[in-house]
Amino acid sequence: MRKSYYAVIAALMLTAIFSCVGKPEPEIPERKILDPSPTKVVEELLKAWQKEDFKRAFKYVYAPYSDEDGYVIQMKNYFKDNQISIIDFHVLGTQIYDRTSIVIVELKTKLKSLKTGLITEMTQRSQYDLGIFEDEWKVTAGICFENCIEMEKELKGDE
Repeated sequence: MRKSYYAVIAALMLTAIFSCVGKPEPEIPERKILDPSPTKVVEELLKAWQKEDFKRAFKYVYAPYSDEDGYVIQMKNYFKDNQISIIDFHVLGTQIYDRTSIVIVELKTKLKSLKTGLITEMTQRSQYDLGIFEDEWKVTAGICFENCIEMEKELKGDE
């Protein structure tokens, strides 16, 4: 009787041990590392804008609404109309999610003030949103969030 008692206890202990082992946790696949990184894409885009090399800049943006020639014309006109020049920039941080990323940048620029019409120098912070398209990071949007010039519109009164 004692032998069967020990056999049952041994069987229970083995069952407990094996039940704790269980299945290994599923492996979460690592995110594919793409080169260039989101940080590098934004840096290269800003360098191209700084040199007003909009043809080179086009390869870093996702612009499904335009072809390369249209983008170059649009950006040339935008920089010329607003008399924009990028003096310097610094990436402050990058956050990568699954297939999207944000890059925060401090920009030092010269541009025509909408209020006074004079050329002004300013330092602002902007966020650039990126997505993965055809296994490459591309800038999909950019928005200023600190020290931005307000876009004032002239109000026309009813006469």
